[in-house]
Amino acid sequence: MVQLAIVAVNILLVILFVEANTDFCGSVFETRDDYALVGHIMSTAVVVDEFECQLKCLENESCKSINVHTDIHICELNNITRQMKPGDFKWKKGSTYYGTVEVSCIDASHGRNEKTRSGQCHPGYKGKRCETAIKGLNSHQPARSCKDIRDSRDSRGDGEYWIVPESRGNPLKVFCDMTTDGGGWLLVSNVVIDSSSSRPIFSVEASYKGIASSHKKNMFLSKSAMKELRTHLSFTQLRYHCTKQQGRTFHVTTVANSTGEAAVQYLSGQVDVQPDACGSFVRMENDSSRLAGNCGRWGFDNAYQVGKWGHQRNEDRLYDHPAFVVNSYHWYLTPGGLRWECDDYLVGVSVGDFWKVFVR
Repeated sequence: MVQLAIVAVNILLVILFVEANTDFCGSVFETRDDYALVGHIMSTAVVVDEFECQLKCLENESCKSINVHTDIHICELNNITRQMKPGDFKWKKGSTYYGTVEVSCIDASHGRNEKTRSGQCHPGYKGKRCETAIKGLNSHQPARSCKDIRDSRDSRGDGEYWIVPESRGNPLKVFCDMTTDGGGWLLVSNVVIDSSSSRPIFSVEASYKGIASSHKKNMFLSKSAMKELRTHLSFTQLRYHCTKQQGRTFHVTTVANSTGEAAVQYLSGQVDVQPDACGSFVRMENDSSRLAGNCGRWGFDNAYQVGKWGHQRNEDRLYDHPAFVVNSYHWYLTPGGLRWECDDYLVGVSVGDFWKVFVR
C-alpha cells in the first residue's frame, strides 16, 4: 500500500510541478543540493523527510517550490520559484531546493554544435522522450546497486555513483568498478598504501554503510557489516584483489554456482561452515599468485591445508586469512599494521600496494 501511495503521489507531483505537456521533461522536480530560495516562505513545518514536505506542497495550491533543510528536518513552502527571483536563490549547506521544471525534455541549447543539432536530453535523463532517469547519477536518482546501474546501461565507467541498498534507506555515494569482468562491482573494502612514511593501518566498519567511504579511506567491513549488507543487497559474487609492487597479484572471483555461493555465504558471515576452495573461484587475467594455484592446500579447520576458505570460522574473516597456505602464501591484514600479506608471508609493503574486496 505504501508503494502504491508513493506512485500515486509522484503522479500528482508531475501534474503539480510539470504541466501535462509532452514538450516538457518528465522529471518530477528540479533539485539543487545545498541551495535554498530565501524570503518567499508561505509556511514552515517539521517533517520526517523530503517526501513529507512534498506532500505538504501538494496540499497547498499556492506552493510553487520547497526548501528542505535535512539536518534539522524543516520544510519550507515557497510561493514562487527560483527562476522568478534568481537573486534570492542562495547557497545553503545541508539544504535542498525542489522547484518547477519549465524546460523541454529535448535540450536544444547545443544547436550550434553540429554533433548535437538534433537536441539532447537534459542531464540525468534518457529515453525516446527523455522520460527515464539515469540511475546512480545523484542522490535523488539512486540505483539499487552497481550491477543495477550496469544492467540499466547507465554506467559512466569506473567511479562514484549513488545507490540505496535498503528499499527505504538513505542513498550512499559509493565506488563502482564498471570495467573488470563486465563491471557492476561494488567496492566494499579497501586498503591502499599511499605513503612509505606512515604506518599502514585501517578501520573496521561495524555497519555496511561504511562502504560510502571505502574509496576514500583504508577500511574493511566486519563480519556483521557484510551480513547486514547481504540482507539488503542480494549479491552473488565476491572478488578479492590484492597486489604488491615488489611481489605478485592475487585476483580471484567467486563463481556463480553452488560452490561459489557457499563461499559468498561464509565470507558474508551468513554461515560458519568453511566452504571448499577449489571450484569456488576463477582467476582473473592478471592473477599471478601462487595462492590461487594451490587451493587444495588452503585454510585451517582443526588442521592446516584442508582445502577450505578461512581460518576456523574467525570473526574477521573478510581480511584475516580468508585465503592462505600456512607459512607460505597469505591474504592477511591486521588493523594495527603489523602484518600486510598478499600472496606472501611476513613480507613488508611499499607505496602502491593494495587490498580490495568487491561484491556483485
